[in-house]
Amino acid sequence: MKRLPEKLRRKAFTVLEMTMAMALAMGIAATVIGLLQQQVSFTSILTKFSFLRDDAPQVNTLLSSIVSRADTYRLFGSYQNAKSLSNPVRSNATTLWLRFRNPDGSIDNGAVVFENEELNFYYKNHNTANWPSSPSWTISSKPTSVVFANTSGVLEITMRGPTGEEITYAGNPD
Repeated sequence: MKRLPEKLRRKAFTVLEMTMAMALAMGIAATVIGLLQQQVSFTSILTKFSFLRDDAPQVNTLLSSIVSRADTYRLFGSYQNAKSLSNPVRSNATTLWLRFRNPDGSIDNGAVVFENEELNFYYKNHNTANWPSSPSWTISSKPTSVVFANTSGVLEITMRGPTGEEITYAGNPD
């Protein structure tokens, strides 16, 4: 029987080398699967709280801009009460009525109202006699509830998101 030359005999891996390579490949595969699972979990958490990440900062900017322009505000249980300025409340309000004093001395009014699962803004110019029947624009359609309160002398706006997350804004007109 003829022996193979040395060059040809060293072309294959030994059982120990193959075992080490397979163990290393399985370890890398397990690590990659673990990292992939962690990424999927993190992405689902980010998606679940998209209201706090995406909408809440924009709502804060809009409400800060609107409220800071007002020289006074009142809270009401409904848009109808705000239009007639009747039955103001201090807590559990769904409507924030605002008065804006213009540079020429005229007065405009606005109302931030949570109705029909939307946070809407109504604007009444001093030249118009009646409040609009439909919103001037929608601030956000993501919150499931918005509650206005002023029990401590500071305006508080508490919003609840679609997955139960809650954020409270606090402040007063300048």
